[in-house]
Amino acid sequence: MIGEDWARRCLDRADRRAVGFLLLAVAAVLALWLVSELIGSRWVFVLLPLCVEFAVPGLRHFLCRRAVRRLLEAHDWHPMSVSFVAGRARVGRQAYLETEGSDRTFLRLPEMPERVREYVRRTGQVWLAGPDARGRTVVVTRGTPFLTLGRVVIR
Repeated sequence: MIGEDWARRCLDRADRRAVGFLLLAVAAVLALWLVSELIGSRWVFVLLPLCVEFAVPGLRHFLCRRAVRRLLEAHDWHPMSVSFVAGRARVGRQAYLETEGSDRTFLRLPEMPERVREYVRRTGQVWLAGPDARGRTVVVTRGTPFLTLGRVVIR
């Protein structure tokens, strides 16, 4: 069973990871500015979308954090056996997991680090709080501190 302490630890790790992404984006913008000053050209700012790409995971986490906390308060944790969807195991940073016993229900996670992918491949299990009426669910792993807001989709 997943307890409140583990969920809080995973949420704290997710907060730190999100701050890290935002700091990386700020550092990249500052580096671009420094390089543009050193070489005297503004053309380096064509790389600005890369900085935005660094910021997206952190921004997504902080924009969804209130929904995560609401789901944690409203729902209990339950285990779910999952496997990666063939051909869709890695679509950018997203991960698609197929839930056991359903041929059409997938769990779409916006971001899943490689260490968590390996853990899910090895154990085949995640823990869910939810889903709510909109299909949003909080996903956590038991052995590796990871927490994210996912969505149940039907294909």
